[in-house]
Amino acid sequence: MSRNPLLPLAAGLTIAAVAVLASTRLVAADSTDPAPTGVVLFDFETDAEIGVWHDERQATLGGNKTLARVPHFATLGSSALEFRAPAWRQGMAEWPAFECTPPLVDWTPFDRLIFDVTNPSSSAQHLGLFISDSQKPTRQGLAYSQKLPPRSYTRVVLDLAGGLKEKQLNRADIHVMHFFTERPPTELALCIDGMVLLKPGQPLPPLPAGYFAGFAALQSSAVAELRAAVRERSERLAQAAAGISAVADWMAESLRAFEARLAELELRTQQGGAQALELQRDIAAVQADLGRLEGRAALRIDFEPVRAAVRTPDATRNDVVVGFATSMEKLLPRADLPPLQIKTRIELALARGEKESFQVVVVPCRADLKQAEVRVTDLRGEDGAVLSAGQVKVSPVGYVETKAVPPYGASHVGWWPDPILEFLTAADVARGDAQAFWVRVDAPRDQAAGRYQGQLQVRSQDGPLCVLEMTVRVYGFAVPAASPLPLAVTFAPHDHPTTATAAEQAAWRNEPDYPINAWKKHKLQWVDFLADYYLTYDSLYTRAGPDFGAVERLHQQGRLGCFNLGYYGPCGAGPEEIQRWTQGTLERLRRQYEQAKSLGVLEHAYIYGCDENPKETFPDVQRAAALLKAEFPDVVVMTTTYDHSYGRDTEIKAVDAWCPLTPRFDPDKAAGARAAGRDVWWYICCGPHHPPANMFVEYPAIEGRLLMGPMTAKYRPDGFLYYQISIWNSRRPIAFGPLTDWEPRSWTSYHGDGSWTCAGPDGTPLPTIRLENFRDGLEDYAYFCILEYLVQRLETQGAEPSAPQQAWLTEARAALQVPETLVNSVSEYSRDPAALYAYRNRLAELIDRAGVPDADPWGGRFGVRGFRDRSRRSPGGGSQ
Repeated sequence: MSRNPLLPLAAGLTIAAVAVLASTRLVAADSTDPAPTGVVLFDFETDAEIGVWHDERQATLGGNKTLARVPHFATLGSSALEFRAPAWRQGMAEWPAFECTPPLVDWTPFDRLIFDVTNPSSSAQHLGLFISDSQKPTRQGLAYSQKLPPRSYTRVVLDLAGGLKEKQLNRADIHVMHFFTERPPTELALCIDGMVLLKPGQPLPPLPAGYFAGFAALQSSAVAELRAAVRERSERLAQAAAGISAVADWMAESLRAFEARLAELELRTQQGGAQALELQRDIAAVQADLGRLEGRAALRIDFEPVRAAVRTPDATRNDVVVGFATSMEKLLPRADLPPLQIKTRIELALARGEKESFQVVVVPCRADLKQAEVRVTDLRGEDGAVLSAGQVKVSPVGYVETKAVPPYGASHVGWWPDPILEFLTAADVARGDAQAFWVRVDAPRDQAAGRYQGQLQVRSQDGPLCVLEMTVRVYGFAVPAASPLPLAVTFAPHDHPTTATAAEQAAWRNEPDYPINAWKKHKLQWVDFLADYYLTYDSLYTRAGPDFGAVERLHQQGRLGCFNLGYYGPCGAGPEEIQRWTQGTLERLRRQYEQAKSLGVLEHAYIYGCDENPKETFPDVQRAAALLKAEFPDVVVMTTTYDHSYGRDTEIKAVDAWCPLTPRFDPDKAAGARAAGRDVWWYICCGPHHPPANMFVEYPAIEGRLLMGPMTAKYRPDGFLYYQISIWNSRRPIAFGPLTDWEPRSWTSYHGDGSWTCAGPDGTPLPTIRLENFRDGLEDYAYFCILEYLVQRLETQGAEPSAPQQAWLTEARAALQVPETLVNSVSEYSRDPAALYAYRNRLAELIDRAGVPDADPWGGRFGVRGFRDRSRRSPGGGSQ
């Protein structure tokens, strides 16, 4: 490789930047290959390149920050840009930033921007970048954001081809590059260098040899700090394990292994060379493993008093910890664990017809565990009734590996729990890993109410490990067979390639086992699977219309929810435009309407369209909706068009159902819309990001349950919409586990957005933890609806309630007010599973005390029209 990667550009070619002239250069990959690999925007070799940067909308840098040209951590030439800002304190600017107009504004030929960042500090720091043109506001431009680990090197590679197109930026008019950080936790001193534009096919330029020596020296101090941390934790762990010989011996053995790893790292810091870049990864791995050791040690210490009570006489291992977690928690297999419930017994409660789950977590501390599994016995009631073991499904939780921080941020990059591997009963567990087993109880609709007791047996291929007690309470009432809330949710498997994956995914589309092809062999299985989660096989965007075979199947099962007759777009004002729209959209929908009518399922139908249309299209949206209502007056017309008044303050009057994003849901405006005969649903998609609840892979599992349960009960949207649950970018279905090869990336660079399902062996259905919590939230909402119905029935019975009835009414009315400690707003809510269970179980107790086991607020009607009719006549129903 060339030691001097800079080659001069053709004579006389310079480009004017703001207030300075900055020369662009070509970077060559190798002296034997003179083909250029990029155009340099900045290499920070002159003070003029520093002076071009300034504050937003200012001529100078200003503020409590500095930019300087420094001789260390340079990756292109001999200097780098150093960005300094003090540690943030209350009252200081929260977003120290600097920006410029780049010296080259026409980025049309380029598909990537790269630059190198070194964070030499001992704390993680945040760095972000916006790139925009002269017309679009800076913060609506292409965005990069990353948390930089301590003492780290990061090469940033931005996808310009896809990113600038997605943001609708003019690639020939790049006007601003805006760098920023956020509340630096300690003094910030980031070094940035090697800012280069690359054309398609051009390789990344190499790092100079001189960089590695400085970076290795930086890692040397990290190793010294790590050695001190090992000593400090050794003393603390030894004290905690005093008197527990098995734990103390295991920790001593583990700490000796850490000493050996530290010695190896110290040697490598002295060697220098390109391997120095791997040091930050390996040091981080030791730090993570040290934290895991401390966490596993605490688990072992907590479990030892329990072990004697649950261990079987023939147990072959004494290093395996077994704990419990709720279904609302995500347990990272190779990172710090939240506190597990360490106890001898687990208790669960559910209604008839309901499914409720918990997790058994197995952690082998000293050696790998082969074919770990959890078995369940029959559960028996005091009166001889049996809840069969066949009603309890135990499956290993599967894990997907994220490779980068997504746009909404993440606390961890690596393995995350998501798919539930129902095709497996056992799983190999590596030493130190935490393997969760999903235990789902399904109470039959005819199951006798009462308490049932049985056992959970934890085993491996070497034999039994322990036996724990399990108690299930079955309430006396039943949840409905179809969703208690109208849903409009798309299941239509497709992929979403990026620029980097477009070619290979195009080839995969010709392969029969590509998941978006493989699932089709099992369509009816998918139809039934979705119904198990209260979902109807449906698509918001279908032009061909619903699959009436699936619709009829679900109708016969009594599980049909809502389905879309077909998508509609805006209708232009001209006679020819109206004629085209009528001949296309209206005639297509008329055929689908007549078929739904002939099958007797019309009250389940809706018509969706004008997806997220902006204000300038409002007249065309109204025209389309008016034509639809004139033709189909008995079908709900719905949209997510951005009218935040829900038709009250705009020309759109013909829409029946408005659907804002959850943070845009306004209860007062919704009440006004309902008074005018309209419904107001709500939805999520790639937004909102925190603090409002969403359902990304990295977000807490409880958020989906809160959204569909207590939040829905508090705000009473008339329905829930979601654009897609089957964006799959994996090459193959999941066929092994627990660490799977399923691609968690779904839409663009998001993880799980638009993808709540996975394809299992041969394309068969697999649920995710997120999908389970979605259904559990709807079942919680069903509890609310049943109690509300019982209150209304007693209030309107005619006769004066008796004293016991009056006391029950007082309690029930109070219970229908969702506690602010659980949900205060869509952005303020508890993530404590115990708080949700306390509220849910209070509703259940009151329903049981009412003594009406077959209360049916829905009257067997689960279509859109049935819900609308009921909400218009029920006190408070859908109008609170």
